[in-house]
Amino acid sequence: MNLKLGENQLGLLEHLAQFETLDYLSCLEMLDESGTNDRRALSYAFRPLTRHKYVVKHKDGRVNILTKGKKLLYDVEPLVTTGGGIDNAKRLGMLSRTAMLLKGAGIESCASQQFSGHECFIPSPCWRKIRTGILSTTRFAGILFIADHRLAVYDIGSSDTSWQLRAERSLFYQDYGERETRATGMLFICGDNKRIEVAQGIIRETMWRRKQLIGADNICERDRPVRCSKAPIRLASQYEHVYLTTPSLLESSLSAIKREDDYISRCREDHPKCREPAQGDYENWPYHFFVNIATDLLKFVYYFAAVKSLIAFRKEHFSELNYAIVLPRRDFGIMNMYPDIIEMEGARFYEYKPE
Repeated sequence: MNLKLGENQLGLLEHLAQFETLDYLSCLEMLDESGTNDRRALSYAFRPLTRHKYVVKHKDGRVNILTKGKKLLYDVEPLVTTGGGIDNAKRLGMLSRTAMLLKGAGIESCASQQFSGHECFIPSPCWRKIRTGILSTTRFAGILFIADHRLAVYDIGSSDTSWQLRAERSLFYQDYGERETRATGMLFICGDNKRIEVAQGIIRETMWRRKQLIGADNICERDRPVRCSKAPIRLASQYEHVYLTTPSLLESSLSAIKREDDYISRCREDHPKCREPAQGDYENWPYHFFVNIATDLLKFVYYFAAVKSLIAFRKEHFSELNYAIVLPRRDFGIMNMYPDIIEMEGARFYEYKPE
């Protein structure tokens, strides 16, 4: 006889039927419909699932769905394949938590999408069946379809991770795979209390090598595996957009990403667009404006690089050109990493306030 389950319990089982595994604390988070964060009370809601053999909780904190749980949700399509040892189990756990966070923000997971504009998240194992030529990326969780974007999603934690620049670029290749499966940007999800620190670290690593990473568009596209290397995360111009968010900011970040193009268009009015992203979104002479309402780390790099070049140029020459940036208050801390940019004569900073 099956236990009568609540909607939150059925929702957790449905997620586990799709992704096989999830860490225990995330399971409690999924059960927390009212946002109480009362771990003791939530553990009572979780306990019947193990007692009646729907799921099993391992000593390391992993929770896996059992055959009885799968039979209860026989019509739910599994999106991942288990097996492969400890490393694969960790990867599936990361992927499952990423999908859980997106589901909490209103984004459902599925195995495929007909490129019709429907918002969804396609996990990396499913995307590899759709997109050919993807190399051995390390932390790629899947593709998020949102607005006109196809964002490669990463759970980067504190950003202390293996980053394979050449492999991650394969998601953006022009020559391998169909153009409509090419990623158009990235979405990084980091810890709630690490956001400014992570943003500054990634920007700094990229700025140190900006001539190689954002100065050239031509890259070598490969169809063979590349050597795995442990390196800090660095951005490249091929990524187009690199949005940074956290679990608590995810829903508002996705909302900002969806309204970004329209907001830039309204700010620009009849002013001309800049010729390339590295010079800004639009020109209102003598200012070039960068409008960064969704914490696009690559746009921050473009802005910092442009202003630093202008500061160096002004030491020997006169220039009317100046730069302005529009950003939300929560990103003001990112600007503090370069005091010379904040103090540059004529620089303008505008606060974006969501409607």
